[in-house]
Amino acid sequence: MHILNTEMNPLDGLNEEKLQEIRDNASKLSEMQQEVPVEDVFTDAFVQRHTGFSSIGELLKSAGYQGTTDEDFDRFIQHSSISRFMAEHTPFDSWQAFQDQAVTAYITRLLGL
Repeated sequence: MHILNTEMNPLDGLNEEKLQEIRDNASKLSEMQQEVPVEDVFTDAFVQRHTGFSSIGELLKSAGYQGTTDEDFDRFIQHSSISRFMAEHTPFDSWQAFQDQAVTAYITRLLGL
């Protein structure tokens, strides 16, 4: 008796050209040594899809962020109640969960998936 496997493999439909593009993009990603701007990771589309806010700027302003520098941002994320705000005003239970999802989406875009 032969059983038909009806599960979809996420790699089905990838041809050698697409696989090479993914390899090339992964190589570029591994060579990156610069910081990525917040707006590139937390795109408006990502924020709108995953929260009730239109942009990362709007979300941060609503959370009480008033800084202007990278250092201000780092201090705010580390020393504020941003995780409580995220749990109360978004589907995420913490800033870290939100950031992890955004980084995953960013890497997926860079790889061309």
